[in-house]
Parts: sequence; C-alpha cells; structure tokens
Amino acid sequence: MFMTLCLGCFGMQAAAQNVAQNEKRAIPVKNQPLFVDNYSYKVFYLSDGKVYNLTNFPLSEKQKSVLKFAVQPGGATCAMLVQKGGGSLTALLKQTGGKSKVQTWIEVYNAEENSPAMAKITDADSFTALAFSPDGKTLAAATASNEVKLYDTKQFQMYTSFHSQITPSQIAISGNNYFAALSDGKQVEVWNLQGRSVRTSIAPTAAVNSVAFSADNSMMAVLTADGSLTVYETRSFSPRCSYSDMGSGVECLFHPDNKYIGVVKDDNTIVMQNLLNTADKVEIKSMKGGVSNIRFVQDLNFAEKLYLLYPSGMNVVMQALAGLQPNHNQQLANAVNAKMAEWMKMMDGESMEDYRIRVNDETRAQQQLAFEREVATDLAGDMIAAQTISLGNYNAQKGVLAVEFDGMPSIALDIPKEEIAAFSNTGDLSFSNTVYGLNENDQFEVIYTEVLNAKTGKKYVYDNLDRKSVTAMSLDEGFVPLELVQQSSMEEMKLKDIRQQVVETAKKENKITDRTHINVNTEVQSAVDASGKSIMNYKVGYGYEVEKEFVAKEDFPSGRYKTQESNAAISMLKIVEQAFANDFAQYIKPGKHIQIKITGTADASPILGKIAYDGCYGDFTNELIYKNGQLDNVSVSKASGVTQNEQLAFLRAVGVKSYIESHVTALKDMECDYQYNIELSDKKGGEYRRISVEFLFIDAFEK
Repeated sequence: MFMTLCLGCFGMQAAAQNVAQNEKRAIPVKNQPLFVDNYSYKVFYLSDGKVYNLTNFPLSEKQKSVLKFAVQPGGATCAMLVQKGGGSLTALLKQTGGKSKVQTWIEVYNAEENSPAMAKITDADSFTALAFSPDGKTLAAATASNEVKLYDTKQFQMYTSFHSQITPSQIAISGNNYFAALSDGKQVEVWNLQGRSVRTSIAPTAAVNSVAFSADNSMMAVLTADGSLTVYETRSFSPRCSYSDMGSGVECLFHPDNKYIGVVKDDNTIVMQNLLNTADKVEIKSMKGGVSNIRFVQDLNFAEKLYLLYPSGMNVVMQALAGLQPNHNQQLANAVNAKMAEWMKMMDGESMEDYRIRVNDETRAQQQLAFEREVATDLAGDMIAAQTISLGNYNAQKGVLAVEFDGMPSIALDIPKEEIAAFSNTGDLSFSNTVYGLNENDQFEVIYTEVLNAKTGKKYVYDNLDRKSVTAMSLDEGFVPLELVQQSSMEEMKLKDIRQQVVETAKKENKITDRTHINVNTEVQSAVDASGKSIMNYKVGYGYEVEKEFVAKEDFPSGRYKTQESNAAISMLKIVEQAFANDFAQYIKPGKHIQIKITGTADASPILGKIAYDGCYGDFTNELIYKNGQLDNVSVSKASGVTQNEQLAFLRAVGVKSYIESHVTALKDMECDYQYNIELSDKKGGEYRRISVEFLFIDAFEK
C-alpha cells in the first residue's frame, strides 16, 4: 500500500508541472472533498468520515468516523479526530455535555503508507479540536472539559497541559511556539505558552469561523461569520487593520511571505487581500461550489513556486498564484539588517578608539539609511524605464509640475513659469541617478532623480531624500543598543584569537593546513518575548570552508559522516568547546532557552547501493529537519544504512550534536532546542560536504 499512497504525491508533482503551464489544475476525486490538508505535494482530503489521498485510497481502511484531521508539518504523520458512529461533533457535545465516557479520540497514522495507527490518544473526555505546531514537534488537542494537552510528535506522549475558560473547537499555534489561539466559535482566547497564562481574550460580535497566525509570528487574524476580518499585531494584540467585506467569512490563512492573507468568502470565492495596500485584492472564483478551506502548496526544491490548494465540487484544485506582489519591505529589511550587522563588526586591526569613531549612534543611523537607499534601488531596478509617463497639472503659484507614472506615485518637479512651455512631450525627458524607496503600501517610489529635458538641454532635480523612511521606522523597532553591538564585536575578536590558537595547534599536528578557513561570528539580535517585552538575543556562529584540492585530506571523505573523520570539523568544534569553557560561559545560564541550528551538507555524488551505518548516533525515524530551508523529515537506521544524500548530510549534523552534548556539558542545564538544517548541492565535490553550527541565546542579556 506504500506505493499507492505515494502515487498521490507523484500525482501532485505532475499536476504542478501542468499548473506551471496551465495556471490551474482540477484533480478529480471519487469522493466529494469536504476539507483538504497537505504537506507540499502530499495532499489528503476528508470525505464521509474518511481521509483519502489523491488516488482515493483511505489512509486507513479501519477508520471509524473522522471529524477533523491535520497533516503534520514535515509530512511524517496525519492526526485524526475520530468518533464512533455518525453525527456531528456539535451534536455529540450537546448530547454528552462533555462528561460522558470517551466518545471521540485521536488516531495518528503514518502519512507515507496504509498501516495501523501509530498512536491512539484517549481521554476521559471527548476531544474537540487538534492542531500541529508549525515546527511539527507538538500536537495540541483540546477536550470537552476545556483542557488543552500538548503531545510530543515522536512518542505522542503528553508533556504539559493547561485549562482554558472555553471549550475549544479550533486551535492555532504560532510558529515561534509563543501562542496558542483557542476559539469555541464565540470568542478567542490567546494563551502565552511560555508562561501558561492567558495573554488576551477577544469577543467579536459574530461567530468566529477562523483564526490564523502569520509565518513571521507578527500577526494574528480573526475571521467572523459576518465577513469581518481583523488582523492583530502579536506584540500587544492591538488591531492592525480590518476588513468588512469578506462574505460569509469561511476561513483565513496567511500567505507565507506575510504580505497577503487568503480568505474563503463563500463556497465559490477566495480572496487574496494585500495587508499593506487595501486596494490590492485578487479574487479567485470556483463556480463548482464546495470551497470550504484553503492551503498553500510549496515546492520543496523550488521555494519560489507556490500554489493555492482547495476543494471544489468533485475536485481538489491546485492553482498557481498570479498577480501577487512580493513583500518588498520584508526583503529590504532582511538585506539592510544583514549589511548593517557586517558593517558594525570591528575590523581586523581596528583599534577600539577608531572603532568607536566609525561606529556610533549618528554614523549607524546614516549608514542604515544609505544601505536602505542602496538596497531599495537595487530591488527596484530601472522601474522608470518600464513606466508609461505623463505630465500632470502645473501649479503656477508654486512652480511645480506633476510627472506621473502608471505604476508608481508621481513626483513634482520645480519648473519656473517661463520654462513650462518646453514640457510638451514626455519623450523629451530622460531620468538619471535615480534613487528609489518604499512607501507604507510597500510600493516603490522615486525619492531622487535628475530629469533632463532634451528640448532645452536643461536638467531638473527631484529630491525627496529627507522623507521619513517607512522601512527605517520598522528597522528602528529592532534597534540594538550600541554598547551591545560593541560588546559583540569585541567578543568576536576574542573568538578569532581562540580560532588562531586552535588552528595553529591543528597545523602543527598535520591535521589541517592554511587551506582550511574557519569562520566565527557574533551578532546581537533584537526580538520580542511572548509577553511582548523587548529582549536581545545573542547569536554565535561557527563554520568552515576547505579549498577544493585539500578537501580529501582535511574534510569529510566521500560517503563519510562521522565528525572525527573531518579534521576541519573537529578543529571548528574545538573552538566551540574552548569558547564556551571561557569567555562565552557567561551566556550559559541554567533554565534559559538556547536554539542550536546545525547545518549538514552533501554534494550531488550519487550513492550506488548502500553506505553502511554502524548506528553510532542511534536510529532515527521521521526526524524533523529543514531541507534547503523547508521543513521535512528523514529516517536512517543501522539496518537500512544510507541510500540518500540527505541521510548523509543529516548524520553529519547529528555528529555535531553528539560532540556538543559530550564536550560542552554546561549546556545540559539550559533548555536546548536543536534544529537540523540539511543543504543538498546540485554540484559534485568535497567542497560541498561540510558542517556549521549557530547558537542563539534567547534573552541573553537579562540582568
């Protein structure tokens, strides 16, 4: 049955190719789909109490009556809320009062094969709702007695719980695991999962149909049956924007880039609403009815490929999203932050006095603005060349002529009265040295340009460089105190000293040469905790590169994964060990949270047959990883050996965790959250086999 279920995945991949050409693919199914959920192209639908894949095979032949289901992010499992017999969950709760013997329970199935349930979760009360956390590590389930239980997704054992004031029929969890939004259809209760307390309660005037968090965790949306959509920012849970024209308000879901939100208005209509520009709204029609929910399909190998998934009539539809603009502000902020982080580092050989002259509050603000203009102009390209240009009104009193573009805000040129007659043909105008910015609607606008009128040979300057930058305002929210920037720079220099000592020792022992380049870096990052308080996180990163001709001796040989088999990897990890035993020990605080991101890579060399795995790191089943930036899962065991490059990259990452746990023992008293990141190159060669590790200390500078 494994192959039959996989056909659903392959069918969607083939559908994706067709969608790329045809924009839309309606996949006919034998049973009317009432609800869809997916992991990438792995799609399932609910119909008549059973969950099917796209080749119409039920995930389990022995299912009773499935009321709700959810596919685990990462795609390993599918959790189902199951009831004996027929009927609705609402009727069941009215009948039992939530106090009778078990009437509903949760069954968890392997999403890759048709097999008996992996886990069955029962409770003295009926379950009323379930949801996976976006990182795939937690399954949240609510009971009729208002208890919300959190289960790990390895053994499906409960690790904590809390009691709500309502009986949840919906659960949504934020991607940073800060919040759980619960709704009983009448109100929304938002819980701070870190402190196990109610963060806020929202009581709309109409029935709550849907609650969702944005991918960047900054927003929460509440959609009600009267067509009202309210988006809250999650720092204070105050309203950010609202819309009142969303039809019956069936369901909402944020687009992954956080600029749009998808809303099912009715069983025929989906709207993609731009949250930064109210006028930008893309409507998708399906005249076959039955549109009850939406999901996004993201290609694991091509992250830029995104499709909209929804049920319609006797079809499951996958449709390419066209006409949506990228989140330019997000792109701009990420690029400026990266440039600023590098600019604020102390340079090799730079004295502290020179560093403080170069990097201070005034120069930092100036440099940030300069980077913003540079990045915005690069992102915009030569937008003016693609515009239809027209001349607007001339204000004779002020001597200002409007120059209008069909895809950007207009600009105003200062033109003396005696020269305005020469402006009769836009073909005479040429623009040079143009600088672009972004406005509050996430639209590019000209903030500086020089306009030459070929008819007269005169040049006119439009200068709005002093306008308040929307992006600068958003970057200001993440402002890191200068003293912490300076502290981070000095500590990076200490890391480089440790690196030099370790490298020299390794060279004397003939382990590595000057052809191995180990990189160390530090960075202070502004963040917000679950209570809304500003905090400062501290990132310490380690990585290396080995020049191509020296990889075979100094790094992982082909097909090898043990940390000890890479002299470059061991040298890097010795720097980690020494740093946390000395200067960086101050950040290791018992009970505090630390995120440890380990990256393992593999090249494209094919694995012929099987590479033996001696089980030195243990066996792994459906271990959650990020593959090329997308959540996925991987399995490897002593019995199965290594047959795929992603398994090889994963074992290289696991080896780093093993080293850290055995050599940086002080971390055991912290709350460690390990994340495996797997990168697969499409090129062959040893230079594409390496590892790196980042430590992110949460709220590192709390007194």
